[in-house]
Amino acid sequence: MQSSYDIAIIGASFSGLTLAHHLPKDLRVLIVDAKPEAGSTVESTGLITVKTRDEFATFFPIEQYITNPISAIAVIAPGLDDMFVSTVPEPWIYQTDTKALVKALADRLPPNVTFRPKTVFLGVDDADAPTKIRVRSLGLDEEEIDVKFLVGADGGHSKVAQCVNGLSKNTQFLFGYEQVFFGDVLRGPKPEETIFHYWFGEFSLGYGGWLSPTIVDGKKAFRLGLAKMMKDRGDAKQLTEAFVKQLVERGDIRIDGDITKPGYVFGSHIPIGGARSTISKNNVLLIGDAAGFCGAFAADGIKGSVISGKEAAILIPRFLNGDRNAPSHLRAAMNTHGGMMRYYRRQMLYRFIWSRMQRNRTFRAMYDIIAAEHATFLEQFCDSKDKHRSLAWTVLKWKHAKKLIKYSVYWTIDATRFS
Repeated sequence: MQSSYDIAIIGASFSGLTLAHHLPKDLRVLIVDAKPEAGSTVESTGLITVKTRDEFATFFPIEQYITNPISAIAVIAPGLDDMFVSTVPEPWIYQTDTKALVKALADRLPPNVTFRPKTVFLGVDDADAPTKIRVRSLGLDEEEIDVKFLVGADGGHSKVAQCVNGLSKNTQFLFGYEQVFFGDVLRGPKPEETIFHYWFGEFSLGYGGWLSPTIVDGKKAFRLGLAKMMKDRGDAKQLTEAFVKQLVERGDIRIDGDITKPGYVFGSHIPIGGARSTISKNNVLLIGDAAGFCGAFAADGIKGSVISGKEAAILIPRFLNGDRNAPSHLRAAMNTHGGMMRYYRRQMLYRFIWSRMQRNRTFRAMYDIIAAEHATFLEQFCDSKDKHRSLAWTVLKWKHAKKLIKYSVYWTIDATRFS
């Protein structure tokens, strides 16, 4: 096996694969990943915005992997009885066949890229400026590989960040747990074009729940899950199963086959501490979730992964050509894409507010405000790296003064009990 590369990328998901597609073709690139193959397991709901679709489309036939264009969001209040739907004329987000998408990204890698699945990254020779990485492939002995540049694209719990001195690490996480079933979503006027967001309150604190229609192996299916604060992750599976049972009993979903045997299941750690402050050190760079490029409130990481991969592909060759400071410009380069760093900072504010909401009554008070603005809620909900609109404009209006006071009292009581 080749024992020397210009660039080693640890992690074969959205950020690492995007980077590999964009690096100059005269560089020798290695990707290692512990999974049996790219896409064999995924730790993402696979939802992408319009702008993220457009970013993919510049180098990859993304339309082949979109299953459901989503033009509506349904928000369900605690107790599951009350719901409002907000729609826009054109899709604002897309559900993808995520496993197939990641696999295709790997299958279409250019010839200068070597992909080694079933390979665990073990560490580096020098924690300040590594020139060798240590890996072990399944069934083989540990080996050392010479590298000029190392990229951590290995998720929120980045081993690269842990091995290299001075790099910032993610310290705050949600735990997401999702089950995928074959069957139909039956709630709402156009369920195949709607993503459902459940505000749980006391049932499950942290993020809430979601229900999204999709297609798997050519058959109708849906993705259903929840995300919790890390300290409560132990009951995520039990709560998800209870959630599924409630929706079946209510007639909101129809499952083909055994309710206890979903098509597949995954759990993931979602970084919610914001973009990391130090993501480069000498010849090492973190991208994607490893760099904290994930919305702390919306838990959206795919666009940050794709953009950071594209921009890193510009900066790393500059480093190899003598510009030793080039990798440190990644955050600034990210911000040229619709102000993504500003977006991540706003997400931290929303996370602060949401995490301190502890009771059904508090979520219900917020729901009552936003339900009154349902006609324009989706435009504001996009808040975003894509739309430059803030959720605050939906909430902070004089006509909602009484409701805002009620919500503020409940939030303050909850916040004093938050730990």
